[in-house]
Amino acid sequence: MEDSGALRRRGRPRDPDMEARVYSIAVLVFAEKGWAGFTLDEVARRSGVGKASVYLRWRDKRELLLAAMRDRLEPFQGWTHTGDLREDLKAMARYVFQMYWGWSGLAIMRLWLDARTYPDLFADLRDFYLFGSVRTVEAMIASAVDRGELPVGTAPALVLGTMFGVATVQVSVAPPAPGEDVTARTEEYVDNLVDMVLSGLRGGHTPAS
Repeated sequence: MEDSGALRRRGRPRDPDMEARVYSIAVLVFAEKGWAGFTLDEVARRSGVGKASVYLRWRDKRELLLAAMRDRLEPFQGWTHTGDLREDLKAMARYVFQMYWGWSGLAIMRLWLDARTYPDLFADLRDFYLFGSVRTVEAMIASAVDRGELPVGTAPALVLGTMFGVATVQVSVAPPAPGEDVTARTEEYVDNLVDMVLSGLRGGHTPAS
């Protein structure tokens, strides 16, 4: 995403409210249609921002989408580990499930797919999301290892992959019904997932459900 200095050089003052509207709609359009169906015109129309303003602020649809995904879908934005491993894992799993219930999760799925189809376009964004997520888990795992709660050598990427993989499958095969309150279902999924992850990390066995 361009910095504020770049925007000033192009003569366009930064408008945070306009950016927020455009970014939210950009993620929604990408989630619905993927890269092939993503256009600046549709983002402008659905966000209520004039096309001229959108084209002056972002040079092309790639620049807009990369900026929007970085801004709206920063990995585990605002989350920090607390020192209680089970509760930290539950908070992280809850975050992942809540993301996948909504448009953000579909946008992430689109990202993984389109990153394979258009690797040159999406490599930076894929790495930003993947490595940003891993860094967050690394700090949590390192703290748990220091406290003796997990064995040395616990792989953060394995924890992260399990979280996202299970959430992706469960939400995909049992998406929310229109108007459904998924709170109870989320908590059930979170408890089961965290039990499985901890059992695996500590060398135990997960009981059959």
